[in-house]
Amino acid sequence: MFNQEDFDVFKDQTLAGRMAGVRGVIDPKFEAIAPTIKAALGQDQPVSDHIAKHLRRFKNPPMNTWIAFNQNPRGYKMTPHLMLGFWDDRLFLWLASLAEATDRDLMINRWQRLLPELVKLPSRFEISPDHMAKKSGPVTMNGLKQQLTRYETVKQADFMVGRQWLQDDDVFNHPNDLKQILVDTTHELAPFYSALVADK
Repeated sequence: MFNQEDFDVFKDQTLAGRMAGVRGVIDPKFEAIAPTIKAALGQDQPVSDHIAKHLRRFKNPPMNTWIAFNQNPRGYKMTPHLMLGFWDDRLFLWLASLAEATDRDLMINRWQRLLPELVKLPSRFEISPDHMAKKSGPVTMNGLKQQLTRYETVKQADFMVGRQWLQDDDVFNHPNDLKQILVDTTHELAPFYSALVADK
């Protein structure tokens, strides 16, 4: 299970060193928890997992890394997905619809319909407009509407809702608790994922 030592991967400032840490330390843990997260997502159709490969990295080491879950075995960026990953100072679990979404107008409409239910999420949940930045905010109706407007008007914007756990969170000292929290969070996000991927 994930622990505080996993964050040491990001202390290496070289591309080769950090990638070795990602591949040797974090990716095997992603692989180990993938069946649990897929089961917790609870979909009728098979769920695929996609570990970030960082193939376009030739100089700068990746700032974050993740595993994504969706129902398309060929890729995830173009469809709604669950994203579990690391920054250098936090673990995150986001339900995401990215800028690359194939049917962005449909995603906007579906997020719009989900706003009344999203705002009922517990206060520990957050929203974020960019999967490549740490910026996040509370799940309020005003915040959701602002994020949705940005997703509709800014080409590179994302729409994400989920949770984050900072590196110094005591939960990293209790692996069984952390695993259960990730399962519970997935359960809480699963109905929204189902609504986003429902047949047109």
